[in-house]
Amino acid sequence: MTSPENNDEKVKHDKRGKDLVIMEDELLEFPDIVQDPVYATVRSTASCISTDSADDLDWLANSKLKGGLIKFLYEGSTEEKSHTSFYVNVVEEVSIEDVAKYITKVWKKRNPDIILSVISSLSHYKKWKNAQEVEDFQAGLIQAMNSTNMWVLTNGLDGGISKIVGDAVRYERERRFILSARGKDVYVKLPKKEEVAELPKLTVMGIVPKLKVETSVSLDEMHDSIISLKKTGTKGEAMELNSEHSHFIIMDQNTDMKELENFRLRVEERLMIPIGRGRQYRKVHMFDPALNAGSIPENLPTISSTCTPMVGLLIQGGPLDIDHVVDLLRRKVPVLVVQGSGLGADLISFVYFEKINHQGDDYESYVKTELIKRMMNCYPKDFVDDELARNRCRDKILESVSLAQQDNGRFLTILDINADPDGLRNLDKYILLTLFESQGSKQGSQFQEQFQSDLKLTLDWNRPDLAQSQIFEKYDWTTVKITPELFDKALLKPGREKFVEIFLDRETIALHEYMNYKKLLDLFNNLAKPDFFCQICLEGVLGKSPGMSYPVNKDFVIGRDCDLNHLLYKLTGLENLVSSYDLSMNFAGDFVCDKATAETKALNTLIYWSAVTFNPEITKVLWRRSEQPMVMALVISMIWHNLAINWCRDLDTKRQLKDSATEFGKQAVRLLDLSYKDSCLTAIASLDEKHPEFNNKTTIKLAHIARNKYFIAHKSCQKWLVRRWQGNLLIREVDYGVFKLPNWLKIYLSVLFIFPMLFWITYEVNSPAEVKTKVDEDEEMDEDQVDTQDPISMKIKWNKSTRGKVKYQMKEMLSYGRQNLKVPIYLQFYYLWSAPITKFYVSQMFYLMYLTLFSYAVIIPSCGDFYIDLVVYFWTAMLWVEIIRKTIIKRKEYKEMKIFWTVIEIMLIGAFLIVIGLVRIIPKFVPFIKYTTAKFVMSLGLLYFYYRLLSVFLPISPVLGPMMINFKAMMKKDFVTWLRMFLVFMVAGGITIQAVLYPNYYPLEEGIIMAFSRAFFGMFLTKIDDLDSNEKCENFYDNQTREVCYNAATSFWKRNTSQVRFQPEYATCPYRSFGGYAMVIQYLVITKLILLTLLYALFSVTNAKVQAESEEIWKYQVYSIIVDFETRLRLPAPLNFISYIIMLLEFMFKKLSHCLKRCCRSSCCQKKDATDGSHKMSVVKVRNSVDFSYWKSCMKKLNEEAEIAHKEAERPIAQSQRIEQLVTQSKLQKEYNDKMTEQMSNLERQLIACSLALEQIAHKIDSIDPKSRPQLEISTSLHMASRQSPYPHTKLQRFPVFDKYVSWAEPYPTYDPVLYSKPVDEYRESIQNLVDPDFIEITQRLEMSSQSQEERVSLLSVTGLQKPMWNTSATYVINDSAIVINRVSWITKEGMPMRYELDSSNMPINPMGRTGMRGRGKLRRWGPNHCVMVVVSRWKRYLSTSHNQQNFITVDGKQVLEVIVVRKQESGEITLPSGKEYGDMSLYSAVCRKFLENIFEDHETKVNDKMTEQQMIQFFEQFVEPHPGPFTGFTSGQIYKGYMDDPCNTDNAWREAEVWNIHYHVPDNLDSKIKDKERKWKEVSSYLRLPGNQNSIVQEAARSQGAYY
Repeated sequence: MTSPENNDEKVKHDKRGKDLVIMEDELLEFPDIVQDPVYATVRSTASCISTDSADDLDWLANSKLKGGLIKFLYEGSTEEKSHTSFYVNVVEEVSIEDVAKYITKVWKKRNPDIILSVISSLSHYKKWKNAQEVEDFQAGLIQAMNSTNMWVLTNGLDGGISKIVGDAVRYERERRFILSARGKDVYVKLPKKEEVAELPKLTVMGIVPKLKVETSVSLDEMHDSIISLKKTGTKGEAMELNSEHSHFIIMDQNTDMKELENFRLRVEERLMIPIGRGRQYRKVHMFDPALNAGSIPENLPTISSTCTPMVGLLIQGGPLDIDHVVDLLRRKVPVLVVQGSGLGADLISFVYFEKINHQGDDYESYVKTELIKRMMNCYPKDFVDDELARNRCRDKILESVSLAQQDNGRFLTILDINADPDGLRNLDKYILLTLFESQGSKQGSQFQEQFQSDLKLTLDWNRPDLAQSQIFEKYDWTTVKITPELFDKALLKPGREKFVEIFLDRETIALHEYMNYKKLLDLFNNLAKPDFFCQICLEGVLGKSPGMSYPVNKDFVIGRDCDLNHLLYKLTGLENLVSSYDLSMNFAGDFVCDKATAETKALNTLIYWSAVTFNPEITKVLWRRSEQPMVMALVISMIWHNLAINWCRDLDTKRQLKDSATEFGKQAVRLLDLSYKDSCLTAIASLDEKHPEFNNKTTIKLAHIARNKYFIAHKSCQKWLVRRWQGNLLIREVDYGVFKLPNWLKIYLSVLFIFPMLFWITYEVNSPAEVKTKVDEDEEMDEDQVDTQDPISMKIKWNKSTRGKVKYQMKEMLSYGRQNLKVPIYLQFYYLWSAPITKFYVSQMFYLMYLTLFSYAVIIPSCGDFYIDLVVYFWTAMLWVEIIRKTIIKRKEYKEMKIFWTVIEIMLIGAFLIVIGLVRIIPKFVPFIKYTTAKFVMSLGLLYFYYRLLSVFLPISPVLGPMMINFKAMMKKDFVTWLRMFLVFMVAGGITIQAVLYPNYYPLEEGIIMAFSRAFFGMFLTKIDDLDSNEKCENFYDNQTREVCYNAATSFWKRNTSQVRFQPEYATCPYRSFGGYAMVIQYLVITKLILLTLLYALFSVTNAKVQAESEEIWKYQVYSIIVDFETRLRLPAPLNFISYIIMLLEFMFKKLSHCLKRCCRSSCCQKKDATDGSHKMSVVKVRNSVDFSYWKSCMKKLNEEAEIAHKEAERPIAQSQRIEQLVTQSKLQKEYNDKMTEQMSNLERQLIACSLALEQIAHKIDSIDPKSRPQLEISTSLHMASRQSPYPHTKLQRFPVFDKYVSWAEPYPTYDPVLYSKPVDEYRESIQNLVDPDFIEITQRLEMSSQSQEERVSLLSVTGLQKPMWNTSATYVINDSAIVINRVSWITKEGMPMRYELDSSNMPINPMGRTGMRGRGKLRRWGPNHCVMVVVSRWKRYLSTSHNQQNFITVDGKQVLEVIVVRKQESGEITLPSGKEYGDMSLYSAVCRKFLENIFEDHETKVNDKMTEQQMIQFFEQFVEPHPGPFTGFTSGQIYKGYMDDPCNTDNAWREAEVWNIHYHVPDNLDSKIKDKERKWKEVSSYLRLPGNQNSIVQEAARSQGAYY
């Protein structure tokens, strides 16, 4: 098979005799096309097939697979903007194995790590309303594809979810192109794979039917060229392919989408079986033998084969997609459902959660019913006329939920994007969670494969939470090991520090078995971002060229003098921190130390690697597991601090280094503080502990090397320093009541008189730990005694006499002296004079003596005293020699200490000794120099040695030390900065003032000194007396023309000194002018007011800054002071020459002893040394084990504190996220509540409507039998029509009123009737002035105004509105006409007229009860609206011209009655003829006029406006036909007067009627006058439907006439 690495062309010959050329580019995922893209269609795939054997070509010819390359071109685009994809055309009878083989051999694809099948059909796609969700989905998908080799399967069309996937891939390709096209950089050219090249290839396969592809090109044959499929953007039944897909599987001869779904399922099922070269897993030794062979626990499930993991992703989806989900679940392929995307995904999620939350007997019936409703909303067009398909889809959804739990695994996972707004962005997490929750436990080699594969996925996708919860916790019953490759990925891939922590916590890898020099070299050469290591470490620290030195070779890590050790030495000052020999030997099993030490060495090496490559998070994880975390934190802080200060130039990187160094320095301080709180003795003892792995440096020395001032300022370090300051001395505190002797006085008395040391000083003769224990216990005891001492006993003790106290103290001192006699006297002297505190005070005393003698030598007049000068010279020389000796010792033993200024001091003192010898000593014998010059040199030296006192002896003071730090900071920073600024003004001011005031002064030495001295001393003195001229110089500047200058001389150097102008006595004449004043004033203002104030301000700011840290800095510098006095000789200068003599003798003795030892070496000595060495090794080993356990507990406490602090720091972010989630959920809940409220309101309205309807039905049932109906008066007591909705001729719904609440006596707290009054202008114009206005509206308007009641009444009268008079009939004059308005009710109660009541707004109340509406309605009057209604009736006859009685229709022996009705034009309902009261005519006239207009349709006949009831009867009597006999054939009578149940009634207005029955017993002539008589005569029966209680009125008339009803 052709290797992709081979760049040469391979020429092969097929059966057809064609030469096929294979290039390396053809093996790439997106090959470059060499042919002309305009005429090409599809590239031949035969050239891409391995031709190692002729069987491959035979297989391709017989496989019926046609494929190649499709090149997509966009409308209006150039060829450079095109994109190329692979495709294969598959016929129906092709084998899936051939497709898999084609993918392997032609497309060169190998088995992926995971397959994601995106399930979503284009026909059931709804655009996402939230654009952010689309972006989150794309970001989450690309994050997963960039993490591992993942294949994505879609439908391949350019629309719906597949287009969203394609757009995400396009954005990622563009991003990769930009990254790969970065500018040329020396570090980009490093021989390492680029970041883009390391990313997995984007593989998106589209499985699409050919009938859905819109193309004019035939894809049925094998092609040797390329075709352009132009993207025009047109949409039809056929769709375009999405050009961002990398591969297409096009199914030919497909006419059914179900067949395509089955074919895709077969492809997915085959892809789950490894294709191409299988994955190889390194065999890992497992601790549990049950994992590899033999016994398998019965309670653990097993599987028989291993497959490529696949996860289905359902977004939206239609019925076919639901079938696809069910098919995947049947094959135990886990599916992730995105709830909130809509359609099928929401349907499955609904059933899933209903099954979890509502288990019960009614679950299935409820879910099925509700699911069908939701399905019809989601797919309104799919199941309109196909119930079987609907039920089948419903059953599929239920089956998918039932398949969610299989074999102790969950195969269905719901991602609710509403509950988790970041769910789509964390799509990789949910994909892995879906996969892991569906997996069961495996055994043996299958376990290894599954464990390594799952762990690799979580590592690639950077999901340590899933690795912890879904992998390690699943196998917590055993201990497992990981491969070194996985640990490499965890170390090298950015952001994988959590995995390193998990691996080390779970003990999945032994570091000494992992780390050797080759592995260390690989770690350096495979850094994800080598820029820091190359630029700063290689180029900056080691001075090498990164382009030539990276990747580093083996010399970088091999050997004691390797570059890595050299790098660490420059950063820490520690040698041989990494031993490649020890690492390799321990890795091979030939341990050079015990396993614990080997593990520590490997861990330390990893820490150094992460530190020099600047990976803070990995460093922190590894550091937490170090054996000496406090020391290692100091070393790490030291490395990063030195890199930031000395070699890093980038400001951002320097800031990051400093912050990280500070963080680790603080961690060391926290550990020390935790140790001190736990046990102060252990903490202090740990400071003096030497560490072999760090060049036997002590902890405090490493802290000093790291310049960690906070560490050394800790109280435990300060206690240690106090003990070191006192050496082996223990100075006793003695209280004499009145006074207390200071320590310095005790030291001086002990040194001078010797005897006092027996009483005040004891010595530390035991081991240091015991002495420290004793001292600390004493200190703690003293504190406890102070806290717990009885105040009464203290008072008694205080009241003791001073004589008794002195006596007691003398006894104590004698007993103390007897204890000191146990120490040899020579050792007491040795300890006393060796202690740094003694050296300090003795040196201070001698130095003061030296300064006194030096001062006396300087102040002696004339040439001084030669012998005193000689003593001073010798004393100074001894001081100089002592400084040189100390500097050499510091350079050798304390390399971290800076000696630059010490070397400068040595040079200055040496120069001073040379000069003073020349000018002060030699002139005694050979006079050659002025004695004043010698005095000046001596004064300079005295001045220096006095100033030296400030830096040598004063810093030890806890008061003066911090003050000196502030002083140094102000001098180094502020004063130097200010002086540079002052020099500018001083030079400019001095020259300008000199030039203006003394224009004739010579610019020589004297003039320059005069100018600058005036300017400098102007800071302290104000010389202004020369601003005015004097008498001598009054006339000197009278002539100032330039001729005077040129006549005297053309040049200053050729001047004529005989001229008066150039005589010396006139050169000092000041010139008075405005310019002189201006120059002096501006200079004094700037220097005295501005510059001095600025200097004070700078000093104040610096003092405020340094004051907060001055104490810590001083405590840090105390260490250097103690080291300085420790390295001094016991005898100060000039007595130190005695020590030099002793040292010379000791040196000679040592040399002699060394020679003797070399001559008498013996085997017994060697054996003894070996025994001692082995014993020492065993002690160290035990000690290390104990220390490791102790520091491990400290680290545990520190981690707990850090975790608490981290939680507190993350709390605002977590709370913010939680608040956002709550806000989102609250919005959703609000929408849900609104919907529920709306549904409940609708349900309540429906319930009320149903209840009202039931009441109406009950009333209708009661009225079916006319004989059982109540009388008219009883039937009107409970109105029904007055409560009907909607209100006539409107859409207003009345407030529901049940029969129970009709009566006003029944409380109805929730009663809230609708207010409605028909506007006056909507009535006929002729009656508008006769209609009552809306009194409620008028009252509300008046109440809103600020007018008084009288003004309101007057306003009503002015506007022409009349105040109604209730329960009264009154006459009003309207438009010069008298109008009678009768507001008296016709309703009677117990035979007495009823007076209706008024409500709180002074409006009448309907006496018959509530109606559900308030206001006047469409009636004309508030309160009762009177009318006269007539029931014009006659006996119904057969159709015959005969008028005899036999023509009457009879039923059950009773004649049938018919009445005249009026049909309303607005509503079409029929009603009885009536006349309404408007006040302009009588009611009887109104009913007669309405009868003419509505029945006869006669609008011309006039009626009398003042008709009485008798005249009304006469009006109807005229329609009787003449007939024989005395009987007139006409009867009339009032049958009812009272309340009318009318639909127009309201709570404040109602109808009342006076009903007359006009009956014609004999023939009438009405038919001749009535037009359309068939519609106006109605038979009285149970089928007659009249509004309100008019049916009851007609039935009453029929009853009174004895007619059938």
